[in-house]
Amino acid sequence: MLYIAFIKNKPRAMLDNADFMAKSRHWWNEGGRPKGITTVAFYAALGTEIPDVYVFEAEGHQDIHAMIDYWKEVDFDIHPALDFAEVFRKQGMKIA
Repeated sequence: MLYIAFIKNKPRAMLDNADFMAKSRHWWNEGGRPKGITTVAFYAALGTEIPDVYVFEAEGHQDIHAMIDYWKEVDFDIHPALDFAEVFRKQGMKIA
């Protein structure tokens, strides 16, 4: 299922966790991420305070719980999502 997560580092998260980069490397490069989570997109708005947007697919809630548990330095606001561009394409719209 497709999800959208609005994410923000908790206050002082980067300062309190000197191993944040190592933790990120383990998650993204070394198999720390659950097999059921697939990244679709990851966006940030430059020069703003708004949350980053992480779009992902998850096979089950246990994978989402594992992600939240792993990233204790991050606040997550997660919602089921629908790919409107794909819906419009199926209706014959020429979405680039």
